[in-house]
Amino acid sequence: MRKFIWPLSTLAALLLIYFVFIPAFSGNLVINPVIDAGFFHLRLYGLTMGLAIASAYFCARHLSWRFGISKQAVDDYTFWAVIVGFLGARIYYVGFNWSYFGQNLSEIYRIWHGGISIYGGLIAGLIFTVIYSRKKAYSFYQLFDLVALSVPLAQAVGRFGNFFNQEAFGTPTALPWKMLVNGQFVHPAFLYEAAADIIIFLILLKFIGRTRPGAIGWTYLGLYSLARFGVEAIRNDSFWIHGIRVDQVTAVSVLIISAIMLLRLKKD
Repeated sequence: MRKFIWPLSTLAALLLIYFVFIPAFSGNLVINPVIDAGFFHLRLYGLTMGLAIASAYFCARHLSWRFGISKQAVDDYTFWAVIVGFLGARIYYVGFNWSYFGQNLSEIYRIWHGGISIYGGLIAGLIFTVIYSRKKAYSFYQLFDLVALSVPLAQAVGRFGNFFNQEAFGTPTALPWKMLVNGQFVHPAFLYEAAADIIIFLILLKFIGRTRPGAIGWTYLGLYSLARFGVEAIRNDSFWIHGIRVDQVTAVSVLIISAIMLLRLKKD
């Protein structure tokens, strides 16, 4: 069965590109972000987030033995990590958009309307992982590496929630892969980041069993921050403080910390 997974996944991706993304990008297909089944409503953003979590979860379970961690340990960790990650991502987003949320307090908990920040989730998740891994049969770096390997896969999937919500797009462009949003063709910034996440995931796969504990985790944070710095430069929904994009400052900070930690690992 496993030998059919990649061919089927590739076929599904090609079909989605041809029948959904190309028409939607050109403005010939309008996608309702809510599926109305009469007795219940399903938001495509929420569905995408669920698929993103599932992709990281099953990836981590599948590869856990390579890091000396059991599948049961992955199950126990995932429940709390998802909660902490979403809380951190939402708090970060709300904090840097307080001018809006301060006037609309009822919107703070409505996460299905969009509005989470990956850096908030990463920071909260990293702190939680440090605390959680104490007194476990595995070390922090074992868990850190496994999580860091799985997260970019979830990020790549989750970014398509931005597509359904018509958010996280970039500045105007005339490039062939432009996306029509509000009557204007713009950069599909979410797609650039999704592509970068997939590349990072594939790179990290090559590191398994070839690097010291912790190297995969810090490499992920460094590579993602490098990619995010570039994508953030063309986004039109950045957080700004005194004319500076907040997430670019965060990206540079994380990149520097990651580089320092990788150098320390190399010296040890």
